[in-house]
Amino acid sequence: MIKKFKSVIFALALLCIVLFFTFHYLDKNYESLVSIYLFLTFWGLDKCLAWQLGEKIGIASMLAIPSDAHKNIRLLGLLIGFFLTFYIINHLIAQIST
Repeated sequence: MIKKFKSVIFALALLCIVLFFTFHYLDKNYESLVSIYLFLTFWGLDKCLAWQLGEKIGIASMLAIPSDAHKNIRLLGLLIGFFLTFYIINHLIAQIST
């Protein structure tokens, strides 16, 4: 169930990044900003779900926390995912409310 949810989150993240580039190309600044906020939110949730499933946590293209890493290092990956998710949700709510 969680793996299916993780793949849906990943698909939504890809959709949001495509929407960001489309809106940016069309000079729709408000929509592109909301799209990138949604992308970052889904990206952070993907990191949290990877931790829950015991999978590799890919932070960036050259930085990944393997599934067999020490639990404190994996916890750091989870904290990065949580921080990013809540920080971006805060900005997203502020952007939508204005």
